[in-house]
Amino acid sequence: MKIKQKQLINYLRRKLGTKDFKFCEITGDASKRKYYRISKGKKNYILMDSSLEIRNYKNFIKCSNIFNNNKIIIPKIFDQNDNKKILILEDIGNNLIYERSNKNNKIQIYKKAISNISNIQKIKVNNLPIYKEHKYFKESYLFVEWVLEKLCNFRISNKDNNNIIKSINYLIHKLNHEINTVVHRDYHSKNIFYKNKKIIIIDYQDAVYGSPVYDLVSLLNDCYVDIDEKSRKILINSFYDKFTPANKKIKFSKNEFLFNYDLISAQRHTKASGIFCRLSIKHKRHNYLQYLNRTINYIIFATSKYDNLNIINYFAKEALNKINESNYISSR
Repeated sequence: MKIKQKQLINYLRRKLGTKDFKFCEITGDASKRKYYRISKGKKNYILMDSSLEIRNYKNFIKCSNIFNNNKIIIPKIFDQNDNKKILILEDIGNNLIYERSNKNNKIQIYKKAISNISNIQKIKVNNLPIYKEHKYFKESYLFVEWVLEKLCNFRISNKDNNNIIKSINYLIHKLNHEINTVVHRDYHSKNIFYKNKKIIIIDYQDAVYGSPVYDLVSLLNDCYVDIDEKSRKILINSFYDKFTPANKKIKFSKNEFLFNYDLISAQRHTKASGIFCRLSIKHKRHNYLQYLNRTINYIIFATSKYDNLNIINYFAKEALNKINESNYISSR
């Protein structure tokens, strides 16, 4: 057993007042945070250890207060240790939306998740950062660094690199930056629960002001699960029909909305694919590579409609072909 885990167990013994509990790590989170399930009799808790992510811990507490104050349902915090950066949280159980969804209730549950996006977007606070253009660019360029160059070993010429940069900048500059709302920023099936007919969210510490379609893209163009095109169209329309910019003078036509949806999908998935490859190559965490095909296909679909994104579309297709031809992913 790791020394760190022994320290956590000793901490829990003091907090729970007993040695009679079970303690096991929960795998799967892409961050440096560690999660553990604590079982004490019939009661279960989640311990979140953020000792390696000091900034994110502070953001987590800040965003927890913001969402609690605005009636967005999140797991209850039972114990908070700011010195150790440890929280004991409510255990929501095996209630992720993709586990609770089936062909009969999927649209209903996902519409509730979309309504929750709308509720998040109604939040008005002044202590969240804005999703700035340089952040969008840095994230998108992860695709070049980690997918194309490091995973696929492509040698990108200066000309192609400059064209990719121009294409990413086109994508970012064409986004509607007039309409900003609170964005969860990782609103996908591994972070959304459905319990007692209510939506509960986790992993919200990176919330920002950004594009109003960002969380919708995360939900419907999910890296981890497939959503059929018919359902996606129904759910996109459901969101748009209810969407009203806070500033009534700003217009957001259906065509512009769908254009922004594609741009955000390209941006988010260039970012995600780069992160998946970085986790594998740099940190030897290969389990996210299983989602790489789906993620790159989102890039291909979103960029296929726009000439200014042709270079990204081309290299996404080349990367997908290289990945499928090699045994890189299957060997890990």
